[in-house]
Amino acid sequence: MSAAVSAALGAALLAAPTLAYADGGPGQDPAASATTNPTADPTPADTPTSTPSDTPSDSPSDTPASGEPTGEPTTDPTGDPTGDPNSHAASTDGSGAPVFGSVGSDPSDSGFLTVAVSSDSAVTEVSADLTELHGAAPATVAVTGFTLVSGTPQDGVWRSPRMSQLPSYGGYDVTVSAQDSDGDHTTSAHATTVDVEPKPVFADRSISPDVLDVEHTHVTLSGRISLFDPITGDTSPLAGQALSVVAEYAYSAVTAADGSYAIDVAPKLNGENATSVPVSLSFWIANPDGTNTYVLVDSKTLPVVVSPSRIRLDHSSVQIKFGAKASSSGVVEYLYDGTWRPAKGVALDMGYYATTTSGAGGRFKLTDPYIPYDDATYTVETSLDSYLADPYLTASHAKFKVDVINKTSICFCSSWLDEYSDLHIQGSMTASNGKVPPNRKLYLQQSADGKTGWKSLGWFTTKSDGTFNLDGYVAVPKGYWRLYSAGSSDYQPGYSNSVHFNRTATRITSFNAGPEPVRKGHTVTTTGTLQRLSGTKWVAFGKQRVYILFQAKGKKSWTQLGSVKADSHGRFTARFTAKQDGTWVGVYLASGSYVDAESYHDYVDVR
Repeated sequence: MSAAVSAALGAALLAAPTLAYADGGPGQDPAASATTNPTADPTPADTPTSTPSDTPSDSPSDTPASGEPTGEPTTDPTGDPTGDPNSHAASTDGSGAPVFGSVGSDPSDSGFLTVAVSSDSAVTEVSADLTELHGAAPATVAVTGFTLVSGTPQDGVWRSPRMSQLPSYGGYDVTVSAQDSDGDHTTSAHATTVDVEPKPVFADRSISPDVLDVEHTHVTLSGRISLFDPITGDTSPLAGQALSVVAEYAYSAVTAADGSYAIDVAPKLNGENATSVPVSLSFWIANPDGTNTYVLVDSKTLPVVVSPSRIRLDHSSVQIKFGAKASSSGVVEYLYDGTWRPAKGVALDMGYYATTTSGAGGRFKLTDPYIPYDDATYTVETSLDSYLADPYLTASHAKFKVDVINKTSICFCSSWLDEYSDLHIQGSMTASNGKVPPNRKLYLQQSADGKTGWKSLGWFTTKSDGTFNLDGYVAVPKGYWRLYSAGSSDYQPGYSNSVHFNRTATRITSFNAGPEPVRKGHTVTTTGTLQRLSGTKWVAFGKQRVYILFQAKGKKSWTQLGSVKADSHGRFTARFTAKQDGTWVGVYLASGSYVDAESYHDYVDVR
């Protein structure tokens, strides 16, 4: 490896510490520079040294537009050979013998050797001996036939024919000789070292788009890679070459049989506020000495543009009955080129539990899995999760109101019909939101069979806490009675349980299900006392069967879990396994002249 190449390698390593260059930087011609052996004839101080380029080129510098090097020196329009006028050898030092200037690979093609030489008379012959730098028995090859390519025979630059006789690729020690017309001869041993190795040639390189945004989220890299052989001068496709793409994350690809590549990647932007994405395409090429050289094929930094987004809901408010779930639908859009466009595939959420992704036309629908117990305001927003959020859209949100029409619950908790046909009723009214409805008017209704023909007998207003305890005369002391609330805009109509009379009144008092709350799998104990009306006093109604019913949370039907006989004092106890939240009630189903009885409803929270 030449000193110039070593210097370029060191500079590349300092500039890009994350990349390890084996024999040169990206796009660098390893043999494009050389140093002169300090023991050889001195080089004038103004003789320039070629510098490798750090930018990938579509072809070697002497390669025509077609990408195929000709192997011949270039000429100017007058037909005279041209070269680097600044690379001529210095003037003679007065000794009369030829003096060498810059010696090295032709900057445009490492298959040629260039020698700057001057003398007191015309130089008539230039030759070189190249000796392999590596190997057990390094071979030496003589190179003759140099021709003058710039300057004058007395002070000019000479170029060798293509060195097709070299036995292999790699580094060579160069010794040069020159003779002038006076017969003076000079030899400079170890004048320089050169690297003669295949060089990648690139064509039709492209990285698109120029900007990453919501409509351009993929990066396409295309082009063709060939390999130029400086010994033969031939260029052939670089097929099956493993390529590495870096666009926030690493991707891989392989060149086709013709050396072409077409790669499509979708960078996942790293960070919520990414403003640009550096994109690079590279590969490692193996060298004859067993090392590898990093080759940068193409690179580009793509700016990231974030577009404004918005959410348009179909409704700003919805009204639902208690028990229904809150839902919202609408469209998510983004602003692009002054026009709002539907955004497909955008992650949205509503609260913590309702999530979705916008579909065709940007449409979406979200439903909260939990039933709202009262009026509320919900927020629909583009996902704040950095993994799910669209990095090309700003965050946006929209709100809507949910008006819950609450369920009205009426408990006909205790009632009896006395000997004077006075109906005694006791109970309470509440709503699903835990409040007492503003309209506390209740109607007493009666039906002969408890199914049809319900007629209102009159109405009353509950206390401010929703409870009631009153008496009323009934003209027909036989049949079924219930209570009814007409409801309002915020409360559904409600009906109580029905009671049947034409018999002695009974009731269940002190009913309790506990403990509350209770752990799942533990025991729920139900207790209470069954009584009957004796005159105007309530007495124990012993040895009667009481049924325990359960209504699971969110269900409308009741399930009979079992029954128990009250003791002689009317007291009963029944135990069950806690399985789920719900309401417990004790029921006495009368026979003979007694009336049915239903206890207070007791809700138990199971955890």
